[in-house]
Amino acid sequence: MLKKSKRKLVLLIVLILSVNALAACSNNQSSSENVLRIGVVGPESGGSAQLGQGQRRAIELAISEINENKLAGEWTLEAFFEDDEGNPTKSSSATNKLIQESKTHVVIAAINSSATLADMVVTERAGIPQITPGSTGASITEQGNEWIFRTAANDAFQADALIKYAKEELGLTKLATFTSADDYGQSGAKLLKNAIEKYGLELVDAPTYNNGDKDFKPQLISIKEKGAQAIFLWGLYTEAALISNQVQQLGIDVQLFGASGMASAKLIELGGDAAQGLILTQTFLPDADIPKVKEFVEKYKEKYNESPIPHGAQAYDTVYIIADAVRKANSSNPKDLRDALRKTEGLELVTGNPAFNEQGDDIGKRLLITEIRGNEFKLIKAVENN
Repeated sequence: MLKKSKRKLVLLIVLILSVNALAACSNNQSSSENVLRIGVVGPESGGSAQLGQGQRRAIELAISEINENKLAGEWTLEAFFEDDEGNPTKSSSATNKLIQESKTHVVIAAINSSATLADMVVTERAGIPQITPGSTGASITEQGNEWIFRTAANDAFQADALIKYAKEELGLTKLATFTSADDYGQSGAKLLKNAIEKYGLELVDAPTYNNGDKDFKPQLISIKEKGAQAIFLWGLYTEAALISNQVQQLGIDVQLFGASGMASAKLIELGGDAAQGLILTQTFLPDADIPKVKEFVEKYKEKYNESPIPHGAQAYDTVYIIADAVRKANSSNPKDLRDALRKTEGLELVTGNPAFNEQGDDIGKRLLITEIRGNEFKLIKAVENN
C-alpha cells in the first residue's frame, strides 16, 4: 500500500513538472513571437570605423528607449550587430549571416554605398526589408528594388544643393571634382557633373583617387593649372583630411566642398587648420536649436560622454521608424513590415519628418549646408528637399 502511495506521489510530481514546463514553453514561445530581431551591419573597424561605431551606439540607445517606454506596442526590439569593415564582400556575408543564423526580420545596413549595394542583393533574394541610414549613393534606390529604404539624404539632393550654393552664394564659375574611385565616389562625380551642367557652370577637371591613397599632389597640381576656383570632394573623412592638408601645402587657393560621407569629427581632427572653411552637407548638427535634437544629444552624451555624429542620428531615427512600422503592422512578417515602412508618416524625429517615396528615399529629410569653423560644423543654410 505504501509503495502504491509513493508511486502516485511520484506520478503527481512528474505531472506538475510537465505542466509547468509546457506553460514555460508556451510563455517563451509567446515572448519570442513578440520580439522583432533587427540585424545591423556597419564598419566598426577599418577606415570608416567612427561612422560604424557611432551608428551602433545610437541604435543601442534607441532600442533601450523604445523597449523601456513600449513605443513599439507589444513588441520588443532586439539588435544583432556585425562588423563589415566597409568591405562589400564582408558586408554581404555579414548580412547573410544575420538573416540565416540570427533570423532577423529587418536589416539596417550599411554605411558605405558599395557595401549597401552588395547587401541589397542578399536582402532582396531573402525578401527582407533593408534600411540604410548612411549610404547616399544615388544608384541604391534607382534599381527597382522593393525591399530597400534609405534614411540618409541621397547624393542627388546633396550635389544639387552644393553646386547651387557655390553659384548663387559664392559666385563661383570654374569647378573641379575630386572623387574616390569606388561606387560612392563615382556616383557623386556623375551627380556633381549633372548639377554643374544644370546651373551653367564649367567643370575644368575631374580626377579620381583610390581609398587608402596618401599622395594626391599630381591630381591637385592638375586642378590648380586648370584654374579651378573650388574642389568638390566625394569620399570619406580620412582621404578628405589628407587632401585638405595637401591643398594647403601646395598653396592652392580654392574653396573646398564635401558631402555627408565625410561629416565626422575625425575630419576636423585629421584636417587641422587645412580643413577650416570646408563646406559640406549633412542632416544633423548637435547644437541645432531644435527640441528633438537637443533631447537626443542630451541623452546620447549622458550615456556615451560624447556628441553623436550625423550617421548616428540617422540610425537612431531609423530604429524609431522600424518601431513605428512593427507597431502598426503588429507583425514581424517581412512583407508586412515592408508595407508598413512604405506608409511611414506623422513622425517627428531628430533629422526630420520621414516619408518614403516609391524608390524608398526619405523625402522628409532635412539637409544642412555647414562649414567647419574651429572644432565644430556651423550651419550656413538649411535646404528643403526638391
